[in-house]
Amino acid sequence: MELTIALAQMNIFQGHLEKNYLKALEFLKEARKSRAQVVLFPELWSSGYDLKNQSLYAQQNLELMSELSQQAQENGFFIGGSYITLQEGHYYNSFILIAPSGQIISQYHKIHLFAPLNENRYFSPGQKPVTAQIAGLTGGLAICYDLRFPELFRTYLDQDADSFFLVAQWPTSRMDHWEILLRARAIENQALIAACNAVGLSGKVTNGGGSLILSPWGEILARGSIYDEDFVQATVSLESIHDIRTNFPVLRDRHVHHYPKN
Repeated sequence: MELTIALAQMNIFQGHLEKNYLKALEFLKEARKSRAQVVLFPELWSSGYDLKNQSLYAQQNLELMSELSQQAQENGFFIGGSYITLQEGHYYNSFILIAPSGQIISQYHKIHLFAPLNENRYFSPGQKPVTAQIAGLTGGLAICYDLRFPELFRTYLDQDADSFFLVAQWPTSRMDHWEILLRARAIENQALIAACNAVGLSGKVTNGGGSLILSPWGEILARGSIYDEDFVQATVSLESIHDIRTNFPVLRDRHVHHYPKN
């Protein structure tokens, strides 16, 4: 079985949800042409990091979810990305995944909040990892700064994840870390990774693009531009994940019962 994954590496207009949505529609048209089954957008792509107006965007994002649900249903996509949400009196940076049925099937609230962008002032941290069933894969969901915490991905591995889906606004100043960390997470967990980054200036931060789709062997299957918006896609064999884990069974040799727990 094969799966085509598309990454919408976009330049986010901070504070302009309508402009960002119109741009997203262009990416979705491209995804439809290429017959993609999964489409990822970057972290907080609808609003950018205009956190002081989070209450406005949380409300607008409810309306946006309705539009995206219709797009998913009409085109048979899984659509993922992160958004400002308000739930039970708490604001979150939430990875929301919409299925081809049009239903929201998974919501992951970012656990590791990035203090230099004031996330810890505006958002509550998520309390648990979340996996999703995505076209034959069990995918662990993650957002940007989460990438620096390998224990999250090991937790997903222990929940039978064979893939990771990550969305980000990762800056140009740390792009070397971006690729190294993504390849490490793929190799050490023998997991497929689809990582969608933003590109261009968003507020005071210039995002670095370089979106990646990686095999469980750490091979680069597709890479986005580091300068421009890009539509990044790859078709992957789901059987290849099983084959890699079977032919080089490093995960079988983990001895978690010997690892001390704090």
